[in-house]
Amino acid sequence: MLLAGILATLFPSPVHADTDVHYQGLRIPVPAGWEVHHLGPRSTECLRFDRHALYLGPAGEHQLCPAHAVGRTTAIHIEPLTPQTNALVTGLLAGRAETGHPPGLWVRDPAAHEIRIAMPQAGAFITGSYGQSAQDLERVLARITVDPPPPAEGAAERHSGVAHLRRWVTGDGFDTCHAPSLDAMQAWRKDFVAANVYIGGVSRACPDGRLSHDWIAAVRAMGWRLIPTYVGPQAPCGPHRVNFTPDSALDDARAAAKDAVGRARLLGLRRHTPIYYDMEAYHRHDPVCRHAVLDFVDAWTRRVRALGYVPGIYSSVTSGIRDLAAAKGINKPTAVWFAHWDKEPDPWGDRYVPRGWWPGHRRIKQYRGDHRETHGGYTLNIDNDAVDGYVR
Repeated sequence: MLLAGILATLFPSPVHADTDVHYQGLRIPVPAGWEVHHLGPRSTECLRFDRHALYLGPAGEHQLCPAHAVGRTTAIHIEPLTPQTNALVTGLLAGRAETGHPPGLWVRDPAAHEIRIAMPQAGAFITGSYGQSAQDLERVLARITVDPPPPAEGAAERHSGVAHLRRWVTGDGFDTCHAPSLDAMQAWRKDFVAANVYIGGVSRACPDGRLSHDWIAAVRAMGWRLIPTYVGPQAPCGPHRVNFTPDSALDDARAAAKDAVGRARLLGLRRHTPIYYDMEAYHRHDPVCRHAVLDFVDAWTRRVRALGYVPGIYSSVTSGIRDLAAAKGINKPTAVWFAHWDKEPDPWGDRYVPRGWWPGHRRIKQYRGDHRETHGGYTLNIDNDAVDGYVR
């Protein structure tokens, strides 16, 4: 019993799955009885191919592996595609490369009993192992597909029945200027499900700091859902230093969308991730300014969608949100994050945002402004959010 307790501590029981898992823009049907392990830089889970398992994410630097393990069976590891992993297919083994399903560049390595697949369109790299025969592995790999784009605005959302597999999440969230330390994120995870990350923009006040591809992977491995936000040029009638003009609105919006998507990709945020544009409050009674904002948001929405991501908007209920809701003949963002600091954590009961605006799990409400909170011994300056909306 003592030995069993020690082993349980070192090698905690994984999640068992008999359904689809979504990762890195892929839909992976998991065979019944397989284990699913979520890896990351801080993960101690051992990546091993002697058991039926699906491993998601890059393996941690401090794996707790058994002292002795022998043999191979059907197992799969999927991680983000990097220059190093891509080289395993396109470089060293390019002479044996082939195409197949899922769509990508396949390489069979019979000496290692492995099949490796580079999938640039999903930013994913797959390594599959097998025992005596590759047939079982090939059957599992053939069922992996690229996720379809998110539903169009107004279309019914498909429910997976499991919160962490949805494009949306419901619960408490927060936003803060800097990416917190990983220790703080781990401590705060007990009380929150979602956190904002400012990924770029000329009006972003805080630099990247800790924010990186590895930071994103680490907090996602903790179970966090993220609200990626881009802070570009602001309304011409706002109080900010960098503004677009009525004449530059379309070009500035397209440039912002391109930069935001580029930043998202560098951070490992895959296609179909929502990106919220932070449009701070402005004087909406100026019609020239109001029309410039609507032109900007229309162009932002169209370009982000064209680049394969989900357009969102953050703004005040007294300016940007109200103007967008009333506008006719423009493309509106799929998801909305509205600010109303009334301290009421209900995204559906706000008097300024009727329930018919952005229905169907596409809302986040920022209901309390800048203040300090302490969770698990770590104190941060935050805004509070009530989330029932699109996240990563």
